[in-house]
Amino acid sequence: MLSYGMVIGFNASLFSELRKSQEIPLDRDSESWLASLIGITTFIGALFTPIIIDSIGRKPAVITSSVLMVSGWITLSLASSLPVLLVAKFLQGMSVGLGSTMGGLLIAEYSSPKYRGSFMATILTFVLLGSLISHLFALFYNWHQISTIVGFFSLPGLIISLFSPESPVFLATKGRYDQCRKVFRWLRGPNEDDELEKMIKTDMIVKESKKSRPKKTMSKIIQKKLTYVILTFKKREFYIPVFIMMHLSAIHEFCGALVYDTYAFDIHKALYGTDIYMFKVMASVDIQRILSTVLTVYLTSRVRRRPLLFTLVGLNILAYICEAGYIYARRHSLLPFDHMAIGVFLHHFHYFTNGAGSMSLTTIISNELFPTADKGFCGLIRSLIFSIFVFANVKSAPYLFSLIDVEGTLCAYALLLFYCQVMLYYMLPETKDKTLQEIEDKFRGFSLVDRAEILKTKDDEDVSN
Repeated sequence: MLSYGMVIGFNASLFSELRKSQEIPLDRDSESWLASLIGITTFIGALFTPIIIDSIGRKPAVITSSVLMVSGWITLSLASSLPVLLVAKFLQGMSVGLGSTMGGLLIAEYSSPKYRGSFMATILTFVLLGSLISHLFALFYNWHQISTIVGFFSLPGLIISLFSPESPVFLATKGRYDQCRKVFRWLRGPNEDDELEKMIKTDMIVKESKKSRPKKTMSKIIQKKLTYVILTFKKREFYIPVFIMMHLSAIHEFCGALVYDTYAFDIHKALYGTDIYMFKVMASVDIQRILSTVLTVYLTSRVRRRPLLFTLVGLNILAYICEAGYIYARRHSLLPFDHMAIGVFLHHFHYFTNGAGSMSLTTIISNELFPTADKGFCGLIRSLIFSIFVFANVKSAPYLFSLIDVEGTLCAYALLLFYCQVMLYYMLPETKDKTLQEIEDKFRGFSLVDRAEILKTKDDEDVSN
């Protein structure tokens, strides 16, 4: 996750330096393609995610992601032309596609419901820390040197993944119940065996229903996969979380963090009229955003998710409107008084809403929604949505800046976030202190274990009669 943050933060240094030095000439189209390529390649990487996590395991996906990330930084450090830059971004996008979904899934499957929200909030903390590290290095080094240095920061992720255990959920789905119990109790201790046994019992019920099905030919397998997709989309515990996840992802990607980091030069010119203090201000707001995310770690253990999300995303919308109004008034000389401190305050206020709510809470909630049996497919859809939003956001931003100016673009983002708020108000349930199985049962409308026990009781009664 530290590496993913460095990828985001590195763009500000790369694009601002190339604009000034023309070491590798970039026009608006090539710059937007280079910036948005990660959206496409993330989905390509995500295509392999369900295959790996459902067939081989969660752990191999994270290891592969780490190897690709290190390779991407090495390629960047050697880049001297646009094609090589594109290759490096392709490798990094593949890494993000494979690993970003896995980070949230692993923490959700490793951790207790009591601590899950706080642990998942640390995902964003380390992403933001990675962005901060890139911005701090940009104060002292050029982009070639930064790519070499931060490459070494990616190595601990590879080492940690090599020594981490496999997910107990994956072990259960493969019928390795003894190993599942061993890993589950090693991770959480012996006090949560109820969740462990319920998870195993649910998996046994699912497997029992599949036992009588005969082996099929390739055409039957393809037909089965297509049938699975169609039937899965009809399940309440699938399509409702996917609908919610789409709107949470929209908030996450259009809250401003991605565009503000990628096109920092344009944002700073609009807010401050100069880019002289760009990396100093970026380092400052990065630190403030990290502290905001740490605050979320505390708040998620005390406050319910729904009201917290609506409050903080509402503040994000307010920040957009205030920044847009200030930029417009400043551009048209409508301000009776102007000072750089006004832009600094608005910038920090916006990043507070990002760190405390629009990024961290959406990440936490999204990782709590997916049903166990369809996690791979859900992860694929989530990565597809993520890729589309990232590509659309980063690719369209420079054109929107030219068409409706920076302030008009910020107003458009505010309107999108307001729409997402309305949809989530009617669809999003409360997930605080709920087990993943309880959340799944909430969407389904009933518990498979409870229904199986009821049917068994009825069968016993019929036999007795």
